[in-house]
Amino acid sequence: MAKILIVDDERSIRTTLAEFIREEGHDVYTAEDASQALALLAEHNPAVVITDIILPRMTGVALLKRINEIAPDTQVLMITGEPTAETAAEAVRLGAFDYLSKPIARTDFKSAVTSALRVSELALERSRLEEENRRYQEHLEEEVERKTGALRASEEKYRAVVENASEAVFIAQGGTIPFANPSTSRLSGRSSEALRTRPFIEWIHPEDRKLVAERYQQRLEGEDVPAEYEFRIVRTDGETRWVELRTVIITWAGEKATLNFASDITDRKLREAQESARQERIQHRDAALIQLAMDPVLYEGSMHRAVQAITEASSRTLQVERASVWLYTKNKDAIECIDLYDLSENTHSKGRILRSKDAPSYFQALAQERVIAAGNVFEDPRTAQFLTSGASDQDTISTLDASVRLEGELVGVVCHEHEGIQRNWEREDINFASSLANLVSLVLEAVHKREAENKREISEMRYKSLFEGSPVALWQEDYSQAKALLREIQASGVEDMEAYLHEHPEVLHDCIRRIRVEDVNQATIALHGAKSKAELVGELSRIIPQGSRSGFIPQLLAILRGEVYYSGTSIDQRRDGSVIHAAIRWMPAPGYEESLQRVLVSQIDITATVEAEKSLHQALDGTIRAIGMTTETRDPYTAGHQRRVTELAVAIAKKMGLAPETIEGTRVAGLMHDIGKLAIPAEILSKPSALNSMEFSLIQSHPQAAYDILETVTFPWPIAQIVLQHHERIDGLGYPKGLAKDEILMEARILAVADTVEAMASHRPYRPALGINLALEEIKKNSGLKFDAKIVDACLELFNSGEFAFQDPTNDTRRPSG
Repeated sequence: MAKILIVDDERSIRTTLAEFIREEGHDVYTAEDASQALALLAEHNPAVVITDIILPRMTGVALLKRINEIAPDTQVLMITGEPTAETAAEAVRLGAFDYLSKPIARTDFKSAVTSALRVSELALERSRLEEENRRYQEHLEEEVERKTGALRASEEKYRAVVENASEAVFIAQGGTIPFANPSTSRLSGRSSEALRTRPFIEWIHPEDRKLVAERYQQRLEGEDVPAEYEFRIVRTDGETRWVELRTVIITWAGEKATLNFASDITDRKLREAQESARQERIQHRDAALIQLAMDPVLYEGSMHRAVQAITEASSRTLQVERASVWLYTKNKDAIECIDLYDLSENTHSKGRILRSKDAPSYFQALAQERVIAAGNVFEDPRTAQFLTSGASDQDTISTLDASVRLEGELVGVVCHEHEGIQRNWEREDINFASSLANLVSLVLEAVHKREAENKREISEMRYKSLFEGSPVALWQEDYSQAKALLREIQASGVEDMEAYLHEHPEVLHDCIRRIRVEDVNQATIALHGAKSKAELVGELSRIIPQGSRSGFIPQLLAILRGEVYYSGTSIDQRRDGSVIHAAIRWMPAPGYEESLQRVLVSQIDITATVEAEKSLHQALDGTIRAIGMTTETRDPYTAGHQRRVTELAVAIAKKMGLAPETIEGTRVAGLMHDIGKLAIPAEILSKPSALNSMEFSLIQSHPQAAYDILETVTFPWPIAQIVLQHHERIDGLGYPKGLAKDEILMEARILAVADTVEAMASHRPYRPALGINLALEEIKKNSGLKFDAKIVDACLELFNSGEFAFQDPTNDTRRPSG
């Protein structure tokens, strides 16, 4: 058992080499740099040091020098991943025993370590004997015989080590081999006698004899030559073997000679040759793939030409008899050959069909595996059915099929058929077939893209024709920049975008400005009084009048929400400055639903309709006011009551943020809520004293009387029901029907609060005005009982904040007191 030190800055290499040594039963120490190595050298005195030539802080060469100084008998093996002749020469010149290159084979490494240990043992023994000789110089006569015996025993021991060595050990001197161990005879195929008597150059391969002879002579003459090199020998049976030779100069029988250690590396050289051939095949196939990938025919959209190029290149590169491409049919129950190339005949054919019912095992394997590599198609259960179905040639012995997938979906297969001797497919064959399948996928993508482009061009032509010829005004607009701005604003923390745009008109203008008009048709040009498209394309803000831009907010909210359809109205400015009202609908073009980069907008002029509705609304409003005034003429003490109730009710509805339609309905109902008093005698309405039960019953009938009058009139709102319910209370104790809570319309609940406040704050025939403070206290006291709490809160806030006050100077109802 010997001590061995391994020095390398890579843990994995230290660990691996240490395991090799421990397998031989030796003690192993490891160090990651020179400083650790020197410390372990001083502590354990190893027989052999194995060190990487590249180490941090101190190189392996520098470490070698230090070891020679500290422990000259320690043998040093140098290893490196980047061997050069200069490095090797330097290491040997400085005293390295041997020099190994990464990666290091287990057998080569163990052999080198074994040789180094033998030399170390010899050197240690020699040093010990020399030390003993010096120590006992004065007793030399007595010790000569004992020392001679010891030397003789040592020589026998050394001879036993050499004789039993697994590698060839021999001494070369004068062109012959005066000493050789049995391993040398086994390696060369020559007897010991033949080795001693015949020139050793005879068993060197003729092509390597000059090299070996020159190296031998140069070493004897002291020149720097590699301590290790490779050459071929020829055995007596004619077999050629590769050997690796490590040589040192010694003195033998008083003359210079070389001590040689030779290892059989034939198997290693064979592996290297095989790897070199494999790399050459890979390079050849990579070059073929690159050439194919750069061929423009693959991307021009022609399936026929592209697939033929692939099958020809595939067959020639893999050296197979046939290469073909098959695609699944529409219903996925079969594959059809779209091209088959026959290498020997140099012809293309197509049309074969293989149905899944005829080869279920093959189709199942195709769906589950990327590549089906069958060395013997008759024995492989995946492919046997393929051949019996007639889809492949009966002379085929091996197949290599790679599935073609498009966006993850199995769409076809690339097939290779080999004839003759069974072929065991290598990894590089499989990788090449997979790459070809990927190229077929690219071809399919190019074909689909070309078909889509053709359809798009046809669609564009049809769209353009319909767009330009449409009698409806059509716009093509780009909303993408406006959408980006709105999302940026939303990301900054804005939650209520509608309110934000109302409060920031400059942001609203910027959003509209970012909408671009890309195209308009002739109907649009005529509608806007433009001379050409150039006057309308560009920023949409040129067409939207400043005063009507808030009406564009619903469209911007639809854009922000990512809606793909919008219907609404807009107000545009014609080229002559006049304004048009338009009904618009828009939707993004197919493929632009997310970006809204291309949106088609239709526009119909509804200006005449809007003006007519406006006139009708004005007429209706006038009629409503006239009816209200008629009511007040019957009751002069409550003159202005309906108007003041209406003003407060509208203010409350706005404060609550109700919809514009609800606010308008509240206004109209308020102006007529007491129209039913036309059916009550005037003397009861103006009676200065308390009413009796019959008179009060008549007063309570005025909502029903109002309903009977108004139900015959068509309004856009439920005016008759609102007026009927304005004396109802949420506790169910109101009149005329005793409705409660949500049974009462929102507009009626608002009028109930406004009517109570105004009535209490104003003068009545039977009492003076109670004042606004008592009126507000009344609704506050009955909040949630008789009156809707939210409506009461809105009313109180209006008065307390000063946002509202009755404007009639005859009543002390302007504002609540402190």
